[in-house]
Amino acid sequence: MHPNIDKASWIRYKHREQADKDEDEDKKRARLGTQLEKLNKELRVFGEAGKEHTKAKKLQKEIDGIEAELAEMDKNRKWNANSMCKTAETKTVVSEPVDTPAPEPRLQGEAVAAGYCEFVEDHEELLEKYIDLGAEEDLEKVQNFLREHGSVLLQGEHAESYLLLDCLEKEMNGFHQEMRQSCRQFQFISQLREFSRASGRPARDSVNPIFKRIMDSEVTFEAFEDTVNQFASRIEKRAVVKKKEMDEEMAREGQVNPEGPGGLSPMEVFETLPKEMQEAFRTKDAQRLQRAVESLSDEDAKYHLRRCEDSGLWVPSKEAGPPPYRQ
Repeated sequence: MHPNIDKASWIRYKHREQADKDEDEDKKRARLGTQLEKLNKELRVFGEAGKEHTKAKKLQKEIDGIEAELAEMDKNRKWNANSMCKTAETKTVVSEPVDTPAPEPRLQGEAVAAGYCEFVEDHEELLEKYIDLGAEEDLEKVQNFLREHGSVLLQGEHAESYLLLDCLEKEMNGFHQEMRQSCRQFQFISQLREFSRASGRPARDSVNPIFKRIMDSEVTFEAFEDTVNQFASRIEKRAVVKKKEMDEEMAREGQVNPEGPGGLSPMEVFETLPKEMQEAFRTKDAQRLQRAVESLSDEDAKYHLRRCEDSGLWVPSKEAGPPPYRQ
C-alpha cells in the first residue's frame, strides 16, 4: 500500500535541512555586513561638511537600504532554539548530586537509525496519538502531551524520524492536508530538541517556556507557522523526487506496476477505496478497517474486500477458512 521509503536517507536529509538554512542566512548576513562596512568607510571620507555631496547622499541611501534589510531579517528570523529563548538569570545551588537528563545530542550516520525499529514497535500508538493532535490545532493539548510524554517523544532522534517519514509517506499517498498537520507536530519536537542542544538543558525543560512564547506572541507564532510552511514545501518537493526515483528503480527491475496475488495493482486499488478504508490501511488500524467495511452495503463491502485481497492489500487468515466475501 505504501511507498518503500528509504528511512536512513530521509533521516539524514532532516539533519541537513536546518544546517543548510542556517548556513545560507549566515552567508547573506556576512555579505551584507561586509558591504555595509565598505560603504561606511567610503562615506566617512566626506566628513560632516561633505554630507550634502551627491556621492555622499548616494552612499547614505545604500547604507540605509542595507541596514533596513538587516533589520527586516532580524524581525523575520525563523523560530529556532537560538532565537526562542535566552538566559535571564543564573544561580548556583549546592545540594545532593542527582541524575539530570543531559541535553539532546546531535547524532549522525548509523547512530541515528540504531534502535529505531524497536522504538517504533514499543511506542507507535503514542506517536500516532501525538500526530492526531495536529488535526485539532490546540496548542495547549500539544503542550500538555509533550510535557507528559516528553521522556519518549523528546529523548533521542527516533520520534523525529518517525514524524519525518510520516510526513513524506502522507504526501506521497496524496494526503496533503494530513501531511501539513504532521509537519506542524514534527516542528514542535524538532525545535524543542534544538533548544535543548543550544541551552545545554533537557528538552523537556523547554516545553512550557517555548509554548508560552508561541501562544503569547503573535510574531513568534507567525514565525513558527512560516517555518512549518517552508518545511512542508520541502516535503512536497522531496515526495515528487522520491516517487520518480522509485519509479525508475522499479522500471529497472521490471516492476513499474507490481501486481498482487489476484493480478491487481495495490496502488490502483488503494486509490479506489472509500476514504475511511484508505485511512484504516494508512494507519494500519484493523479495527478501523472493520468499522469502515461494516458501514458499507453488502455489495460494496464484498467488491472492495475482494479487490483488496487480489491486490495484496489485505491478507485474510488461512486458518479461518474462506472469507465471507468469497463464499
